[in-house]
Amino acid sequence: MVHETPAELMSAQRIAHNVKVIHFCRILISIVVGAACGIIGYTGIRGFLFFILSWIGTSLSYFIRTGWDTEKYFTSTWLLVTHDLFPGTMSFMMFWTLFYDIVHIY
Repeated sequence: MVHETPAELMSAQRIAHNVKVIHFCRILISIVVGAACGIIGYTGIRGFLFFILSWIGTSLSYFIRTGWDTEKYFTSTWLLVTHDLFPGTMSFMMFWTLFYDIVHIY
């Protein structure tokens, strides 16, 4: 009797789709949070704390959505926390400064 490991049962297409959905959600949430921080007028560490809290909240929502069994849907649990961290941060900063300038400077 041959026992298959979970990695052998995973579909590469489904995992790629899940990662693509996470990418879209992360970037979209980073843009929305950046715009909200800019409109509210957060500057300095407050804005980054708002971003970090949104990142943690998004990660928690992914864990809850998968029923805390992320290995079933992704190759790595760490992927849910760190995927697109740099592009998300850059999108957040761009929209944060853009909306801050539009609302509070101009």
